[in-house]
Amino acid sequence: MHNSDKENHKIQIDVAELDRDDALSALWQAQSVTAINLTEVKENLRSERTKQRWYMVIDSLAFIPAIYLLITSWDKFTFVAHAMFIFMLVTALPLLVYQLWLRRVAAFSKDTQTVDHLIQLTKQIKNNVKIAFITKHSTWTAVLFGYAFLLERYFFGDPTPEKITKMAIVMTLLSIGMLIWYVWAHKRQKRFECQLEILETMVQHR
Repeated sequence: MHNSDKENHKIQIDVAELDRDDALSALWQAQSVTAINLTEVKENLRSERTKQRWYMVIDSLAFIPAIYLLITSWDKFTFVAHAMFIFMLVTALPLLVYQLWLRRVAAFSKDTQTVDHLIQLTKQIKNNVKIAFITKHSTWTAVLFGYAFLLERYFFGDPTPEKITKMAIVMTLLSIGMLIWYVWAHKRQKRFECQLEILETMVQHR
């Protein structure tokens, strides 16, 4: 091959590479980029901050009725019931602490620079997915505990037929309520997962 032919071949390769690079550049520029509304992100984080603080108060207060019932009715229950209640409290307390820890990102967020709001909101939504997951699975564990307590009362509590009927009604209502709560928590988890995907895309393009 003559030198002129080699040079022509090299030029053709260089032109092809330039055309390919231009095509890739055009394709990249044509990709849709999620616009970041920093004002909306800031407002959402403030809203999350208020909600998470209320959730922390409600979660903490939810333990009071159980502890009150355990203290006031301790002498009325058998050893098996005592063990069940203590097991429930010992299991639920770490979950409460963990949920409070997950809520801390938004609950104690401060008005820092605007760029940080997007990162903080993303972290909290990620934690909200975990909280919704815990809430969803706490429903069926509550039902299991309820039926276990009902069986304990049936075998060791010497209940009357009227009490058995009342307990069956309570458990039926509890089961229906927990089923509704499960569906609600599941939809909430999916909604947070969609929000998280959008926010993570915004973080990548900020």
